[in-house]
Amino acid sequence: MTDNIRVYLLDDHPLVLEGLQHRLDAEPGIEVLHTFTDPREFIAQTEQLCPDVAVMDISLPHMDGFELARKLKERYGNTLKIILLSGYTYEEFYIKAYKAGVHAYLSKQASYTQIINAIKQSMLGHILIPENIGTRHSSQDALTSAERKVLQLLAKEKTNKEIAHELALSQRTVEYHLASVNQKLGVTTRIGAIVKGFELGLLTFLKED
Repeated sequence: MTDNIRVYLLDDHPLVLEGLQHRLDAEPGIEVLHTFTDPREFIAQTEQLCPDVAVMDISLPHMDGFELARKLKERYGNTLKIILLSGYTYEEFYIKAYKAGVHAYLSKQASYTQIINAIKQSMLGHILIPENIGTRHSSQDALTSAERKVLQLLAKEKTNKEIAHELALSQRTVEYHLASVNQKLGVTTRIGAIVKGFELGLLTFLKED
C-alpha cells in the first residue's frame, strides 16, 4: 500500500485528540486529515472528503458512537472503516459494535501501537472484535417500552412522582414498572438499575449539549 491511510479523529477531549493526532502523524503510512470534537461537524466534513478510517470515542455530545457508526455505515458502507474507543468493555457493547459494522472496538486504555495496528488491520478488511461475541445471550427478559422509558427517566434522577407525571401514569404503576425492571436486570436498587442499564446498552452515553 503506497498511499497514506487517511484518518479522521473524533473525541470531545482536545488533549486526547492532540496526543493521538501527534502519534499517528508520526507513523509512516498514516495521515490525520482532521480532528473533531462534535459528531455533527464530523458528518458534514466527511461528506466533503471521505477518509479511509474514522477513529471515534463512544461517548460524544449529541449522539453516541454507536449511533454515529450506524449512520456512517449506512451512507458509506465498507469504504469507511470505523474504530471505536471506549472506557467500557462489556460484552453487550462488543455486540452493538459488531452489529453496527465497526471494524475494531478498543479500550481507551489501548496503547498507540494497538490503535495503529487496528487502523492498518481494518484497511485489510479484518474485524478486531471477538468472533464468538454475541453467541452467548443473557437469560434476562427484555424490558418493555414502558420499562425502558422509566429506566431512562430514572437515569436522569427523576423521582417516582416526576416519572409518573412525565409519563402520565399513576405512582403505583411507576412502582410496578420499577420493580419489574429491577427483577429483569437482577438488581435491588435504583442505582443498581442505572448501572446495569449502562452496562447492557439500555442507556446511552449521550452528553448534554
